[in-house]
Amino acid sequence: MSERLADTDEEQRRLAVMSLRRRPFPEVMELLFRAMGDDSWRVRKEAVSVVLQAQPLQAEELEALIALLRSADNAGLRNSAVESLERIGVPAVEQLCAHLGDPDHDLRKFIIDILGNIRCATCVPLLVQALDDEDMNVRVAAAENLGKIGDAHALPHLLKVLDGGEVWLKFTVLDALSSIGAPVPLAKLEPLLQEGLLRRATYDCLGILGDRKCFPLLLEGLHDKAKNAREAAAIALMRQRGRLSPQEQEELVDRPLRDLAGSATAKKLIDSLHGEEPVMISALAQLCGVMGDERAALPLVRVARADRLKGVCLEALRRIGEPVMPLLLEHFPFAIAAERAVIVHLIAETGRPGSEDLLFAALEDEGAEVRRCAAVALGRLAPQGAAPRVARLLDDEEPQVCEGALDGLQHLAARDAEGVSAICSELLRNRDARKRRDAAIVLGALADGERLARLVKDEDATVRRAAVASLARVDLPQALGALTLSLSDEEPEVRAAAAQALAEKGGHEVLAPLCLALADEDPWVQTAALKGLTAVGDPEALPGVTALLEQAQGPVLIAALSTLAALGGPEALGPVRQALYHGDEEVVEAAIGILAAHGADWIPEHGQALLEHPHWMVRRSFVRVLAQLQGAESLTVLDQALARESDPLVKGEIVELLDRLR
Repeated sequence: MSERLADTDEEQRRLAVMSLRRRPFPEVMELLFRAMGDDSWRVRKEAVSVVLQAQPLQAEELEALIALLRSADNAGLRNSAVESLERIGVPAVEQLCAHLGDPDHDLRKFIIDILGNIRCATCVPLLVQALDDEDMNVRVAAAENLGKIGDAHALPHLLKVLDGGEVWLKFTVLDALSSIGAPVPLAKLEPLLQEGLLRRATYDCLGILGDRKCFPLLLEGLHDKAKNAREAAAIALMRQRGRLSPQEQEELVDRPLRDLAGSATAKKLIDSLHGEEPVMISALAQLCGVMGDERAALPLVRVARADRLKGVCLEALRRIGEPVMPLLLEHFPFAIAAERAVIVHLIAETGRPGSEDLLFAALEDEGAEVRRCAAVALGRLAPQGAAPRVARLLDDEEPQVCEGALDGLQHLAARDAEGVSAICSELLRNRDARKRRDAAIVLGALADGERLARLVKDEDATVRRAAVASLARVDLPQALGALTLSLSDEEPEVRAAAAQALAEKGGHEVLAPLCLALADEDPWVQTAALKGLTAVGDPEALPGVTALLEQAQGPVLIAALSTLAALGGPEALGPVRQALYHGDEEVVEAAIGILAAHGADWIPEHGQALLEHPHWMVRRSFVRVLAQLQGAESLTVLDQALARESDPLVKGEIVELLDRLR
């Protein structure tokens, strides 16, 4: 075996490690440890996997594994040992803690890092002691990992470090306090703002832990000479603002920020929008919107190129309001497509007069998003002659532009019903089913029940489906009859759409058709009907739902159980309790969730069976619900479940729940 582990072929060495799985761990331990230091990460990974499979390790075997942390000349071996110990988790904690007094400061640091990643609260007192370790790196590691564990019992000891000690250690303590999230006296944090290297971390901490008293400090931080401190103060300020009521926002934040508009400080904050950190840019965009400084207009438009930041930038531009529009319109001819789309979007929202020519020209823009936004904008502004020009984009090669044209035409239906109706007539004569589908969508906005009722008989299923969906918006007598007729359509997707449309219409008159759809042969139609009956909320549907339970499976059964509980309340939960013993684990999980919404009285009778369920997903779902419903009363049961649990994911879940409840 030693020869195979020394083979020059990486794959042969990996296969040799795999073969060790079949042998007792004590016999192959040294060979596995050798493989954990292999040059190949694939071989090292396989060796770690074999070690973990051998759990539980004996005390002497754990000691041998811990000893590998001293391998200063082989980083791969040391890292493999770290990974193994972290994944062994709680069973290794006691022996790891026994080495926290080891003379080797590197070993002490590695063990503290491992304990932090295991996140076991029992070792918090020992990590607190390590805050006074003679080695700086060990002290920093202790602070960092107390933050990872997140136990509030460490709070007074971490705060004590802030009274003295090295700047780098204080920096780490501030991060740890932020991670723990427990309230910290402002008097402990305010003095740290006098230390230049700590201001950024202190503002971060104030953003998470501060109270109303911190707002003057954060507002003052916006004037800080250091760019990173200013930005940290801005992030913290906007984070804290989000926790206030509208009245408090105005009093404590918005009014002082508006006073900054036009100032040199405002310009520096606006300039920071050119950064690359999304969290920071998002906070600064919000701040600029509240501040109302129109100089932020173009930077915000540039930031809005990024999809994830577009929403917050648009909101900021809306908040600044009319003053940004002249700047944006002046920039429009020189803007890239993404920026032009944002500007067109704002024109639509502001209804700025005199923009019609720009919007009509934008319908032919090279940028697809610009064309889409222009179609939507014209639909909202409804200038004369917009309908036929927007309708041309129904032939656009980009799907999102076609959708924008449909959106625009639906809005135009309210202001130019005659023009839009004529466009629909033309579309309906087209042999292309996509055009007739578009007509069906727009006819919904026109509330044209007569033509929609004819379209539910179209030869194309996509047209029929669109017509059915539009009929949900039509409050005319023929709508209900057409939807009921569509429940017998040859295509399941049309029948499902009809069931959904009936649910959207609501009212007692849709009850009979939806109950009829419960007998459909397609599970998606049955599911749509069940969801519809839940939305209608009429208990008269209970007999039909109960009858369906006898043959329902999978998603249909899950939907039926949910509908049963929604319509019948606690008195109808008998079948849901029976479903806890169903052969489909997804059904069992759904039943657990449904019962959890109605209290905990079912747990004493069924809890033990769920803790012993053969599928790990069910056990994990149940322990979550158990902790949620019973809180600290569940500790004994969770401890017992942890002792006999074999799945690592469920074990990890139970450990987290226990840490949270204790």
